[in-house]
Amino acid sequence: MKLFKSWQILFACVVLMGCTRTCGPSHADLSPEEVVEAYLDIALNMTSVENKVNLMRYTTGQLRYAIETATDEAIINAYIKRKYKLLAYSVVERRDRRPKEVEITFELTYKDLNDFDENQNSVTISEEEAATTKTENTVRVIKQNNVWLISDVVGKKTTIDFPVRPQDVIKSGGPSSP
Repeated sequence: MKLFKSWQILFACVVLMGCTRTCGPSHADLSPEEVVEAYLDIALNMTSVENKVNLMRYTTGQLRYAIETATDEAIINAYIKRKYKLLAYSVVERRDRRPKEVEITFELTYKDLNDFDENQNSVTISEEEAATTKTENTVRVIKQNNVWLISDVVGKKTTIDFPVRPQDVIKSGGPSSP
């Protein structure tokens, strides 16, 4: 049996990685919904500031400018130092506006693990104590140079459900008279 040399193994790995990238769907093959999902996958799983380049691949216009010009600290606080537990996200609606313009509405549900102590210092709380936040965002996705890109956020709606503590059982009988 002939053994592979290290350069042959390396070459095989490079070919396999190249095929995986080129054989999979290219950005040009992605639908507007898939572009939004790809953007969310990156945004919700960022581990370093350098990942902002990956976000910019799916953006144009105002959104791209905002990401491009954001400071490293802003990127870290917004994407990397997350203080939430993602429960779910999904695309919920598509509205075709023009042949090359679509609005996509997606929903995120998460537990907000950030709170503040009496001195207004940020503290992390447990999932059980955390409020559940559901946010619905609508983004404009436009087709430029045969690829769909997110250009800006055009609407959002957020609801927050706070956990409640069990209340003492109130005995019926109405208010007591003096």
